[in-house]
Amino acid sequence: MSGREWTPEEYKEIVETRNELIKNGNRSWTPIAKKFNTTNQNANAAYRRAVGAKHGSVKGKTEYQEKEEKEIPESKSYEQGDDFINVICASKRMLTKDDIIKEFKIDLDVWEVDRFKVKTSEGYRKDRKVQWEVSDGRVTSGKVDDSGKMLVVPLYHLEVRFKKKIKDTSIDLLSALIEDAKKYSPKYIKINYPIYNDGMLGEVDMFDIHIGRLSWDDESSESYDLKLAQLAVESTLLKLLSMMKLHQVTKILLPLGNDFFNVDNKFNTTTKGTPQQEDTRWQKTFKKGREICVWMIDTCSQIAPVDVLMIPGNHDQQRSFYLGDSLYSWYHNSKDVNIDNSAMATKYYNYGNTLLGFTHGDDTNLKDLPFRMAVDVPDMWAKSKYREWHTGDKHHKKDMRPDTDESTGMVVRILRALTAYDAWTFNKGYRSLRSSESFLWTLDKGLAAQYTAIPDIE
Repeated sequence: MSGREWTPEEYKEIVETRNELIKNGNRSWTPIAKKFNTTNQNANAAYRRAVGAKHGSVKGKTEYQEKEEKEIPESKSYEQGDDFINVICASKRMLTKDDIIKEFKIDLDVWEVDRFKVKTSEGYRKDRKVQWEVSDGRVTSGKVDDSGKMLVVPLYHLEVRFKKKIKDTSIDLLSALIEDAKKYSPKYIKINYPIYNDGMLGEVDMFDIHIGRLSWDDESSESYDLKLAQLAVESTLLKLLSMMKLHQVTKILLPLGNDFFNVDNKFNTTTKGTPQQEDTRWQKTFKKGREICVWMIDTCSQIAPVDVLMIPGNHDQQRSFYLGDSLYSWYHNSKDVNIDNSAMATKYYNYGNTLLGFTHGDDTNLKDLPFRMAVDVPDMWAKSKYREWHTGDKHHKKDMRPDTDESTGMVVRILRALTAYDAWTFNKGYRSLRSSESFLWTLDKGLAAQYTAIPDIE
């Protein structure tokens, strides 16, 4: 009889008969097979199912249920070094790296996932469920559900490698240095400037200076290094201010950044990693660059109070921010200098009914700038009549007006660079005039004057 259904009473009788036969020294399955009219193999299988339940001494009536699935072996491996943790695990329960983190109590303040790998294999179990009712340690009745099928059980093999986090202390260190620098920032005496009823805003734009660039005249038509860059800045600014002093200026706007530095790190590359020809050590160029900026601000402040806007470039995105914080600390005690080093790369400045926008221009479609201004600062836009964008990056001069509406007076200016060519720009055919520009803005009539200054080169 193959595939017959056994009653709880029959299971009980099989167990009792088998135990009696063994007691008498008979281990044959034939007597049981004949008694229940089945084969030896089926009698053996029925007995094994019958004794599969857990028995024990209990009081009263208790129900037992066989485990629904045979235990599939799991394995775990944990290895830790000074700067790594390797976990290898075969499991039905742990399916993700988060499960591993929870199981092994990985501290994510110290460790981070470096590599995660998972694959699966298959185990098997019988599709069977057995229930027994036991009283005083004896089976009184039961039920077996056995489909005769084998079920597939997935097993997950996970490998996770953790590496120790490298704590970025640069921001904390920078903040500490800034607070410390504030304590020792120079004591600037408040300057009594002339008072004008219709004073002007003097905007000084010295873009793309590229402090630290190294050029050799034999390969790029003119030389450029740290000393020549300082000469170019000082001579150009003095020329622009000499023309500005002819007017009644009540405020000076000085955008800084815009590739003020040639490289962004100790590897002498731009922010995105493009190698550059650099004059000297990165520490020296940063220190000299800061000294040049302090000189520029102090010189401008002899004419009028100075507002500084930090505009990051594609060569010096990080260093521009560090420079801005350094200058903020330096002028902490000055009532005549304001440093805007906010994280936003785009800056806006309002003077009277003029609205000016500043961005480096390297990753911006310049034709979209007029519409960006209206969206970014709608209140300032609504109150202004004259609107301009001043950008750098391209190292040549160009003015654009939106084709859709010239009545707004919107102008997008690409301003010239002060730096000399390096070998790459020269070989690419760039031949724009080296210069810087200044603009004079009135409170109610917009642009009043514009000046250009060419640097001394020796």
